[in-house]
Amino acid sequence: MISSICSSNSIVLLLVTIVIVSAETQWTRTTRAQPNDVVDFRLALKQSNLDVLESVLLDVSNPTSANYGKHWTIDQINELIAPPHEVSEEITLWLERSGAFNVVNKGDFIKASALVADVESLFRVEMFHYKHDTKDSHHVIRASSLYTIPSTYSDVIEMVTGISELPITKSRNHPSKSSKTTRRVGTVDPGIVVPWSIQNVYGIPSGYDNNHNTSLCLVEFQDDQSYNKDDLNMFGKQMGIPAINVDRIVGPFAPQYPDTESTLDVQYGGAIAQTASIWFWTVDGWMYEFASDLATTDPAPYVVSMSWGTPETLLCGPSGIGHCTKGETNQQYIARCNVEYIKCGLRGITLLAASGDNGAPGDSNTDCLPKEKPLSTSFPATSPYVTAVGATMLQATSSSGLANHLTDDTPPLCQQVQCATSTVELVCSYPDAQITSSGGFSYFSPLPSWQSSAVEAYLNSGVPLPSASIYNSSNRGFPDVSALGHNYGIYAYGGLENVDGTSASTPVWGGIIALLNSYRLNNNKPTLGFINPLLYSAPATVFNDITIGNNSCTEFCCSPYGFTASKGWDPVTGLGTPIFKNLLAYIQTLP
Repeated sequence: MISSICSSNSIVLLLVTIVIVSAETQWTRTTRAQPNDVVDFRLALKQSNLDVLESVLLDVSNPTSANYGKHWTIDQINELIAPPHEVSEEITLWLERSGAFNVVNKGDFIKASALVADVESLFRVEMFHYKHDTKDSHHVIRASSLYTIPSTYSDVIEMVTGISELPITKSRNHPSKSSKTTRRVGTVDPGIVVPWSIQNVYGIPSGYDNNHNTSLCLVEFQDDQSYNKDDLNMFGKQMGIPAINVDRIVGPFAPQYPDTESTLDVQYGGAIAQTASIWFWTVDGWMYEFASDLATTDPAPYVVSMSWGTPETLLCGPSGIGHCTKGETNQQYIARCNVEYIKCGLRGITLLAASGDNGAPGDSNTDCLPKEKPLSTSFPATSPYVTAVGATMLQATSSSGLANHLTDDTPPLCQQVQCATSTVELVCSYPDAQITSSGGFSYFSPLPSWQSSAVEAYLNSGVPLPSASIYNSSNRGFPDVSALGHNYGIYAYGGLENVDGTSASTPVWGGIIALLNSYRLNNNKPTLGFINPLLYSAPATVFNDITIGNNSCTEFCCSPYGFTASKGWDPVTGLGTPIFKNLLAYIQTLP
């Protein structure tokens, strides 16, 4: 329940980190910021009626409800949860009178810019330049101490971002180059996975009749600011697909410095979504900044793919160092973000997040060491209001490794190299792959009603389980679904590279949801929006049930701790991978 989320024991997310420098933040304070330097920041205002907000989301997302698909507008949402307009307007005027400019009142948050001299006066801080220890080009201006909110507004302003926090730069579920993989001979299909392979495995038709309003957004955080357009064009030609239409770019864009993550997301999200409108959105901040902006963007993309995450217990970090500010707890940080995710879902936007690449041990235990909490999580995948996506790989079959049978639809690349032809899937895991698909149970978010029967069935199935003392089976399980995530062929820096990651499977699901939205839009129906209740109520025939493998390993080693794939939902590959024609047939029955 949202009401519990917003209590002191609740769940929240936001992207900034406290500006106390340590080895974990990898930032070094250099010189004092100049008085005329500009700082961008935002104030998150306290919200109300959050229990009502959540109940409305669940109602409009329930396929059996009379209100299914009746999404809300931004104004309707703000009317329910934002503080009275006169309150936010008073804070807006205070900021402007204090020297702030570009002040934008969004109802439950306010964006603004100000000169360093005015920021220091507003929040009683001293601002400095900080340099990232490994990225010479990455500099930020932040305070050397926590900000102070004037007592007049302390009951209204929940937190301020962009002042007293440093970005944690290693927080994406990144694609790993599979060329480093030590494969066991005969276990995995040796062919490269291309869009043609994915369409073949899941039965996705090419030349789909996309509605002109169909859209998919690939979002990148922090220092990942671009893909290269020449690489994108080469990818399209070699894969034999229509040109990928990136027609909305939001945020910093530096095509001369392409990033592997951005390249993968755009190439495969765009390829599977086919002729959909593609958004590419880069964010200087973290989840709160993005989610609050997305929730108030109009028009907004209908599907969003996020290949990033941070362990829930490290969002605020030890001694208050992490994504949080003003001493917020991990739960509070997650809770504020969850509210923003609910707002997005209520507007008809589907949010997808990669489950992670380090198995059940996760990013907080990549060395597979015994410790008090050897199992980890990844936020936002653990959010109940986001669809978490795990990864599979193709098992070698008798035809794997044989020369491609050339047909009219064989991509040009597959006439030069061996492309994957198997259709048998198993859990994507090290050492057969370079990554292990993550999954498990949230530390903070309670088990949602729409997932309870699936989780209970898994726990009672007799499958081997880790010790009950190292995970909370009464909390939200993840992932929800999976797709191929091993040995993808991308074009980067003018050449072909092979990569692994849940950051590959997530944009693929984004493309699939975009195609399903197209059907609904073509038939004058609303978009799917928050899809988790729909997925868990769908017939089992819409999924390939993955029952081979486990997630006990990371990218580097194997641990005695983890979960095993089994019949039905499991915290390894979720409900399974899509059978497109069956999924579409189910969607066609919905109002």
